Amino acid sequence: MAGLSLPVKSFFEDLMYGRQRSLFWEGVLSVLSCLYGAAIRVRKWGYTIHILQRRGLACTVISVGNVTLGGTGKTPAVIHLAALLLKMQRRPVVVSRGYGRTNEAERVIVSDGNSILVDTKTGGDEPVLIASKLPGVPVIVGQNRYQAAQDALHRFKTDAVILDDGFQHIQLKRTLDIVLVDARDPFGNGKLFPAGILREPIASLERADAVLITNTDRVVDAALLKESIMQCTRAPIFTSHQVPIDLIDYCSGETKPLSALHGTRVFAFSGIARPASFTSMLRSLGADIVGEASFPDHYDFKKSDLAGVFQKAADDKVSMIVTTEKDAVRLQTVKHEGVWALRIELMVTEREAWENLILKGL
Repeated sequence: MAGLSLPVKSFFEDLMYGRQRSLFWEGVLSVLSCLYGAAIRVRKWGYTIHILQRRGLACTVISVGNVTLGGTGKTPAVIHLAALLLKMQRRPVVVSRGYGRTNEAERVIVSDGNSILVDTKTGGDEPVLIASKLPGVPVIVGQNRYQAAQDALHRFKTDAVILDDGFQHIQLKRTLDIVLVDARDPFGNGKLFPAGILREPIASLERADAVLITNTDRVVDAALLKESIMQCTRAPIFTSHQVPIDLIDYCSGETKPLSALHGTRVFAFSGIARPASFTSMLRSLGADIVGEASFPDHYDFKKSDLAGVFQKAADDKVSMIVTTEKDAVRLQTVKHEGVWALRIELMVTEREAWENLILKGL
């Protein structure tokens, strides 16, 4: 829904998540949703009868994806998996589309494993963040993920490709298909895009080799969601949550412990799919959020935006300005001293079984 004004965008998002009702617009979006669903079925049929061909790689391919729009925690999951593969003495590379970059048709090496070679405008904010968190792991972006992965194989002699946001990219064969489901709002209103947030029917979970429920610490009980998912797939189901680690000033490299937030007057800002989840985490760490600002997901920050944030923070007499890591990497192109980023990591509850599943798939 890029290009829509914020109030209009918010209205349609509320419809898609089931938070708003409008008989007229629900009718219009339902017609479009039927057309979208038909296109999905035709595409799937094309692969079933081999009109469309699937292609494989001469290495392990692990896909991390979801069945919904918006953030389910794919980036922390990709970082977690790559770090796990490194620990297992593998040579992983991350392949992503690089959503939101200037030229999405261009194939770009974001990191060669030693240095980050491009900014977020060229490489995309999430790939640049992944590269910054994973020294030693190459990151490459391209609209054609097969060609990007082939390029990675030749350049970096990798033995494992992690396909970021790859569940719908069925053209590329994979060894392990991991699907993420957000415990806070797993399927929105249960309808296909654009009437809802589903990228494909919930029943498509049958293709998954593993389901990872994220943000389980934000719900009272994930057992009902597990039971619902079990109706669609025989894949093992794991649970996870994001763990805050510390705060970092990306300009200076200085870090602060999480205790620095306790009782501190904070101005929080972000440009992510679920800004409320960020502010909620800050509050859980004891931050006194006296002001906040939300920008669209993947927002390209300008100096004037940051000036506005600093002005609001000054008006609110805050002691600390805090944003997300994904936003922090997008701020590299503007002067942003004095902005702290909350660093997080993904933790899987059933760690031993999870690591055994990954090891088995290699």
